[in-house]
Amino acid sequence: MVDSEDKRGFRRMTVDSDITVRLLSSNNMITARIKDLSATGLQFHTSHELMIGEELDVNIEPGKAGITLPFHALVSVVHIEEIVPEVEYAIGCAIKEMLPISE
Repeated sequence: MVDSEDKRGFRRMTVDSDITVRLLSSNNMITARIKDLSATGLQFHTSHELMIGEELDVNIEPGKAGITLPFHALVSVVHIEEIVPEVEYAIGCAIKEMLPISE
């Protein structure tokens, strides 16, 4: 745990890579770009407007974004910021569960 200026419990690792995001409510896949990752959450940018509480399946392939191990998790949307009105959104998510890596 880290005592930082922004009062976060865990440091964020800056990341900039494409990720795969599946909306559990509709099974639709969307394009996104991960921006940061911590032990308890992540943030990505997308052109798709999502809703608070929406559950997502997030996957990062090995070797992407400087992450040597694959990352696969169930997350819940906890924050939405409109970066460019009706064009780009920053989506903050809490990690609910780490999922098995698919081969």
